[in-house]
Amino acid sequence: MDSFVLGTRAKVSGQNRFSNRTGAVSYLKVPSGAAEPTPSDQVSTVKQWLDLIVLQANPPDTKPGKELDIVFFVHGYNTDSKEALKRQRLVESELKKRKYNCMVIGFDWPSAGSAELYLYDRSEAQEAATLLVTGGIIPFANYTLKDCPINIHVMAHSMGAFVVREAVRSVDKTRNADLANDWRIGQLVLFAADISSECFELNNSDMIPIFNHCGRLTNYFSGYDEALAVSNVKNIDISSRVGRVGMPVDTPAHEKAVDVDCGPRYKTVPKRKFKIIDGMISHSWYLEDPVWYDDLAYTLQGQIDRNFIPTRILVSKNDFILRT
Repeated sequence: MDSFVLGTRAKVSGQNRFSNRTGAVSYLKVPSGAAEPTPSDQVSTVKQWLDLIVLQANPPDTKPGKELDIVFFVHGYNTDSKEALKRQRLVESELKKRKYNCMVIGFDWPSAGSAELYLYDRSEAQEAATLLVTGGIIPFANYTLKDCPINIHVMAHSMGAFVVREAVRSVDKTRNADLANDWRIGQLVLFAADISSECFELNNSDMIPIFNHCGRLTNYFSGYDEALAVSNVKNIDISSRVGRVGMPVDTPAHEKAVDVDCGPRYKTVPKRKFKIIDGMISHSWYLEDPVWYDDLAYTLQGQIDRNFIPTRILVSKNDFILRT
């Protein structure tokens, strides 16, 4: 099955490949046998791209209620296009194994694919961020409101959480008259998120736009995440990351926010080389862990109340531990 990608990497002049610089939005349909997205995969218009996605998510003979959900997947830093596509396909495959009917659409922002270029990635993430909302989520939301009742969710790994936050903040701030401000997503899932824990304090201005546009925010974190410890050193903002310590425990959180501590589960996971993806084990282990995928599927489906999802243990209101 083809993979759909919303790309923001600039094309390399005279070559059929993308660079690590931010460029115009590319609407891509990547063949199932292709290892990475290329400019030749580009669909001519956003309307045609949306038509193709909806045709795959909601074929003409689909019974009401059986449409596929759409999940935008935003990769983290140190991730090139090939690795991003690999992870996108893996997430979709694992969710479908759990009977969650969905299509995963990649948002490929121009990470350099090198751990040493953290600040470079941060800069490119900031520049590409708004394109996630203006080039993907809003056009798709407007399209589906007219043509079919498809649910839209977003999941973001690592610096991808920063991309999502900045995308929503910047779009709300500009109040572009050409964009509807009443757009919504259902579930927003962050895992190993590289944003400050402090910004999740109740009524923090950085997160108000996020909570205004999502139905629920679930944050998966682990105190054993070595990558986020490194980012604290490289980042101008040296506060603890929400993907490593969770949301603040000494102040109230937003009623839509859910914290899931995955540290105890990580301790039980064999520390071996990844079978499919590449990356630092303690930062990306979620993507090859069956228990995390079980919980993720329940979360995105939204059919079970957060307090009764069987893969987690309730600690206190909106605070959970992923079962081991």
